Amino acid sequence: PFWLKSTQGGGSRVMAVAREVQPIPPVRLRAKVVHGFGRGSKTLGFPTANLGIRWDAVRAPCVEMPVPTDEERAVLNFATTHASGIYCAFGCVEGLPNGGVHMVAMSMGWNPTFADVIAKAIEPWILHDFPEDFYGHHLRLTVVAYVRPELKFGDLEELRREIAADGVFVRTALASPLLSPFVADAFLVQGVTGVSPSVSRQDTAKEDEHKAVTYVSSDLATAFRQLPPVSPGATRLLLVRHGETDANEKGLLCGGSLDSLLTPFGRAQAVQLGGELQGLLKGANVDLVASSPLSRAVASADAIAARFPGVPRATFEELREMAYGKLEGSRIADVRSEMSEVSQRWRRGETSLRVGGDGGESPEGVAGRVLGKVREVLRGREGRTVLLVCHSWVNKAMIASVMPGMGLARMQEVPQRNCAVNVLDFRSTVGSADLEFRVWGIDLTSEIPEGRL
Repeated sequence: PFWLKSTQGGGSRVMAVAREVQPIPPVRLRAKVVHGFGRGSKTLGFPTANLGIRWDAVRAPCVEMPVPTDEERAVLNFATTHASGIYCAFGCVEGLPNGGVHMVAMSMGWNPTFADVIAKAIEPWILHDFPEDFYGHHLRLTVVAYVRPELKFGDLEELRREIAADGVFVRTALASPLLSPFVADAFLVQGVTGVSPSVSRQDTAKEDEHKAVTYVSSDLATAFRQLPPVSPGATRLLLVRHGETDANEKGLLCGGSLDSLLTPFGRAQAVQLGGELQGLLKGANVDLVASSPLSRAVASADAIAARFPGVPRATFEELREMAYGKLEGSRIADVRSEMSEVSQRWRRGETSLRVGGDGGESPEGVAGRVLGKVREVLRGREGRTVLLVCHSWVNKAMIASVMPGMGLARMQEVPQRNCAVNVLDFRSTVGSADLEFRVWGIDLTSEIPEGRL
């Protein structure tokens, strides 16, 4: 599980959200996509499809209502007999040109964060960008695993963060050898015009090396105990985000052109992380602790490096945070509209777009400078561990760039809390069946029951 802070009624509570792949006998559903509450895309930024459910069929028979079809009964049966929560599925939309089978993070339940829900809903989030809406089309789903129960979150920001984390977790789970074969399920392929199962496997390419599910937003110590040792010929990278800063606390945009000091809590986060990593990396060959030159990353890295005396310490300019241009230092609340527009354009694939005008940076610019430096640092360190303390957008861009099936357009789906640890293995020489980077863990944190994202 991982821990987050939410506020209700003026107080604080700690909520543990645990995600686990729990395979289920495959459930095959086919239903028309209907209009829902309009919250998925407009309110939350995650476009979901609503499946039509024949709730009238559970009431007393009515001569005016048509008898449910077998497909309608299957959807109704799933809604009434399966646990509410988040599921892993593969899906396809019938009747679309250039259609295919895609990964799906599916919510089924009452959406308890909202007070206006009067019936269970099935809301698949297809992890693919479609050029237009497909209301009225039929959607086929093969549901293969349960992830977590539905929860009531304190506000929309918490809900957005957890939906994004669900997407990353589901994508990784569906790419695993356990679930990836279902991408070629005959029920789905039948619904795709002119697409064979081999073409449909684009989201799971090069996944034969992945022998375990990536840990996402999990407890650091728990995940580390499950990680395999560094494989021969690989270098392990611990990619860390700095601790909480004054800018985080004040709600300011603080990028690569502005510095901000750690708060007392942020310093405590870094110190605690250093102590925990000291224990978890006992016996590991830690070869370097490095950071961006910004003081928030330097202070966090120094606190960690203090636990590894004798290990070289360095700073690299290329690891600095994304620059926000003219928006640098603005209150997030004051530029929410402009940031939302930029965010949506990035999601549509416009990843060369600079935030804040010419003085700002784009996801492509950040990913290019960061990946180039990281590769340079990791080469020649086979069998050893390197720890880099960086920033939210830096880490998101790198992980999205190297994780199969993601890409920079989806980097906002990567959760990244203060002092979160991401675990990757790097191979400088890769064969046709190998991945240059293997992502083992994303957003792993110690159990500190407060702080801000």
